[in-house]
Amino acid sequence: MLKSKFKKDLLQLGLSENEIKFYVAGLELGLATIPQIAERAGLSRMSGYNIYKSLNRQGMADMDVRSYGQKCKVAKPAKLLSLFEDNRKDMDKLASNLPNLIGELNVLYASVPEDLEVHYYRAREAVTKIWDQALTATKKGDDILTLSAVDLAPAMGERYVEYLEEVAQRCEEKGIHHKMILEKTGSYSLDRKIIQDIFPESVQMKLGATIEQMVYADTTAFIFPGKELFAITVRSKELANHHSRIFYTLWNKMYDIQ
Repeated sequence: MLKSKFKKDLLQLGLSENEIKFYVAGLELGLATIPQIAERAGLSRMSGYNIYKSLNRQGMADMDVRSYGQKCKVAKPAKLLSLFEDNRKDMDKLASNLPNLIGELNVLYASVPEDLEVHYYRAREAVTKIWDQALTATKKGDDILTLSAVDLAPAMGERYVEYLEEVAQRCEEKGIHHKMILEKTGSYSLDRKIIQDIFPESVQMKLGATIEQMVYADTTAFIFPGKELFAITVRSKELANHHSRIFYTLWNKMYDIQ
């Protein structure tokens, strides 16, 4: 039986536990069939064939064809020195390439924001949960930016106006500024003048927008129309900053394009 400390050395050379079992059994048996070696190693016949192929690729086992048939013979222990040298060369090459490898991986790592978080909502919760999040995540003096291009009345039902008034009241109580751009070409069940009365910091623009967009704190929300509303929120400072810049560009030019 192989001592555990030597087994650890073989593992460090890159051999798997099953490869070590097969190799040691092959040393003990000398010439033997793969099933015989697998049986002595406590492995299944199929595992034996797969392990032989792996060891063969590493130069650690080969077939000895004789008049009485094919027999497997594992490499002499001295072959482990060659295996070590091959591994060391590979590691030396890896060491020289490591700075470039890390650089390439850092490009991929940096392309995915650490704060990225995506959630999905549908129907009524696509409105209520997103607004609850917006009012919770913002503080006094913050802005909630909305580009309204979707008729939310069907999802909200008869309480829609009452709900909007509650939202406006909560914004006022927290000292939050809700700036809204209403899509001029959009079709709304509720008169847009009523919405503008509820949210004084609002304006109508002809942008051709077809989805509802909200930006609050470090989150951007998108509400999509259809038979049943659905929405996604993306928590990403980079994305929120991007859409905020677009919104404020439009907002600051609103008097020119109304």
